[in-house]
Amino acid sequence: MKIFDLLKIVIGLGFFLLSTFGFADSLSHSAQQSMEVACRYEMTVTPRAKAKASSNKFWFFWRTPGMIQTQDADGDYGEIWERTVTGSIQYRKLYHADKTAVEYMSTDMPVNNMSFDWVKLSSMLRQQELDQLKAVKKTRVLGRNAELLKGKIGGQTLEVLWLPNEGLPASIIRKDKTGSMALHLVQITALSAAHRKPVAVEEISNYRHIDAADFGDMENDPFVRKVLAAEGHHHH
Repeated sequence: MKIFDLLKIVIGLGFFLLSTFGFADSLSHSAQQSMEVACRYEMTVTPRAKAKASSNKFWFFWRTPGMIQTQDADGDYGEIWERTVTGSIQYRKLYHADKTAVEYMSTDMPVNNMSFDWVKLSSMLRQQELDQLKAVKKTRVLGRNAELLKGKIGGQTLEVLWLPNEGLPASIIRKDKTGSMALHLVQITALSAAHRKPVAVEEISNYRHIDAADFGDMENDPFVRKVLAAEGHHHH
């Protein structure tokens, strides 16, 4: 399962959301989103059906005021969102091994179950969800202030360990009748001090760029055929 497939699980379950819970020691939304961080997360998806195997993946998350980038642990696949001066968001899937970027327009969002709201992408939690959770206690995680929040939303139980100053989750555990999804922060540091850095935008600009909407007309392209086969698409 590629990194963006895992992230679509998070997005699809409503976990690429908006900050914050508004505790006294929290920073403002703009300050949180401007905080340049490098994170390493572990995601575990466990289906309730015993016939289906669990998946466990590590991935990286980098945030700057104008860029959010993710990458799988092997460095083969990733995503990048860039905020333009006009406020629009440019989104690409990155195939680093193939030096290729697949571009998605905002009009593709409903089809691909993706959110292009910058605050949601920057923070992973939205206010509407947090407002329905109960603050259980304040604690410390990885040397940082954290708030444990719990609650039920619809048919889901949700537990969030929230870092109010960073505007990011230290963990999200969601359970419903289909199974569970657990996201855990393994490491967080200032981007300038991070050992693992995001791929430079300048390097990505030298990749081959393909509009996702053109895939249907490029069935004979070796790269497109490989991607469609990997994602389980069959075209005639």
